[in-house]
Amino acid sequence: MKRTLTFLFVSVMLLSFLGVTWVSFRLVAYVAAGASELKPNEYVPLFVAFVTAVVGLVGALYTQNRIRKREVDSAHRPKKMEIYFSFIAQVERQMLYQKEELGLEAIDDAELVREMMRFKSLCLLWGSAEVLRALSEFQRVSASQPSPKSMLRSVDALYRAMRKDIGLSNVSLPKDFFAKWPLSNPGDFDRLDE
Repeated sequence: MKRTLTFLFVSVMLLSFLGVTWVSFRLVAYVAAGASELKPNEYVPLFVAFVTAVVGLVGALYTQNRIRKREVDSAHRPKKMEIYFSFIAQVERQMLYQKEELGLEAIDDAELVREMMRFKSLCLLWGSAEVLRALSEFQRVSASQPSPKSMLRSVDALYRAMRKDIGLSNVSLPKDFFAKWPLSNPGDFDRLDE
C-alpha cells in the first residue's frame, strides 16, 4: 500500500512538473513570437514593466519572509532565555560551591545530571544549531578531565552561542570574555595551564 501511494505521489509530481514546464515553454514561445512583431517603442516599455513587476514581487516575498522569521524569533525568545538562564544558574551554583568561605551545601551529583539532561533536552527543541554544537563541545571537554582553562573556554563558547541565539551581539566582547567572567581576578585566566 505504501509503495503504491509513493508511486502515485511521484507520478502526480512528475506530471505536474511536465505540465508546468510545457505551459511555461508555450508561454515563452508565444511571447517571443509576439515580441518579434512589435516595434522597439512598444516592446521596451513592456519589458521594463515586466522587470519592474518581477523585482517588486521578489522584494515583497523577501520582506514577508524576513518579517515572518523575525516574528518567530521574537516569539521564541522568552522560552530560550528561560532555558539558557537555568544553565547559567547551574554554572553559577557550581562556581559558588567551589568557594569554601561561603560554606554552601554540596551539590548532589544525581541532581546535577538530571538538570544537565533536562537542559540538553530543551536545547534539542529550542536551541540553535550553534548552541547545540557549543553544548556538544562543552560535554566533550567536561568528560575528558579538562584543565580549568579549557573548561572555561568551552563555557565561553556556549555563552556566546546562547547570547547570539536570543539576539544579543558578542562583537564588542573580547576573546575569552566569558571564560574570565566568573573569576575574581580575570588576570588569573592567563596564568591557568592549558
